[in-house]
Amino acid sequence: MAGGLAPLVWIVCGCGSARLNDDPSTLRQAITRAEQRRTSERLHHSAHADVADHQHVFDYPRLASDMGDDAAAASRPGRADGQPRPRGDLWATLSHDLKAMPKNLWADAKPTFTDKTNLMILGVAGGASLALRPEVDDDIEDKFHRSRALRPVWGDVFGTLGNPATHFALAGAWYLVGTLQQDSKTYEVGKTLFSALTINSAVTAALKAAACADAPNGESWAWPSGHTSSSVCFAAVMHEAYGPWVGVPLYGVAGMVALERLDDREHQFSDVVFGAALGWVVGHTVATGHRPRIFGGEVLPYADPGTGAAGLVWVKTLK
Repeated sequence: MAGGLAPLVWIVCGCGSARLNDDPSTLRQAITRAEQRRTSERLHHSAHADVADHQHVFDYPRLASDMGDDAAAASRPGRADGQPRPRGDLWATLSHDLKAMPKNLWADAKPTFTDKTNLMILGVAGGASLALRPEVDDDIEDKFHRSRALRPVWGDVFGTLGNPATHFALAGAWYLVGTLQQDSKTYEVGKTLFSALTINSAVTAALKAAACADAPNGESWAWPSGHTSSSVCFAAVMHEAYGPWVGVPLYGVAGMVALERLDDREHQFSDVVFGAALGWVVGHTVATGHRPRIFGGEVLPYADPGTGAAGLVWVKTLK
């Protein structure tokens, strides 16, 4: 591959009339086909202008001005509509992204809620949430009613940190800095945060309206916890973008936000359980570009017409 990159390929499973380990040429053919499939998929995504914007790539180099001209900038990953990446022109970039937003939101939301694994996670979390009502919820509510876990000042801090408005403000800051500084990664992280938080907020609001559950303090629309779902969603995106050194502390903050919601009697335990699951599913799916990854590699199907062998291949690109 160009740029000194080499594919690391491992055959996960296979079946057929030929054994790959007995024929090195067959293995090489399988590797080649896997690489060709990956290249074909990337070209396919790049052929769709606005929809391609939702494929968030967090590891490509700096943009536009570093390359010198618009033609080179237009060849950057994630932009296939002939337009360069942002070159510090905030209003032009913002105008383009706003026009593309409806399609991009749909492109992000659809796989989020059609993926079987995601649906299973949400189903299990929903079942657990129902099972916690009312006995477990009541016991935990009584505990926090008798004794507060956080001092008022810390409750205010984590209440603010968990507010979805805070997360949208941070997403705006990432987007603004990335655009003005022509930093592709920061720009993409900002866009990804906006998309994930918007989807999470819309689904949370719809579920609140449908469930119309009461909070311990008597307020309505308690299930699921919006502060918790938004905090976990934000942490999931940042984890995918910057790794565990950023993600793990943010998950810790999300946990403290959930504790503050219970301590302040804003939510039941079941509210924060489902809120956390929802936020993780939305944030993780949107940030990873909808492609399942295992240990940093991709799992792709392969088939060898010559031998009849078929199975899965695990492909990881190493620098």
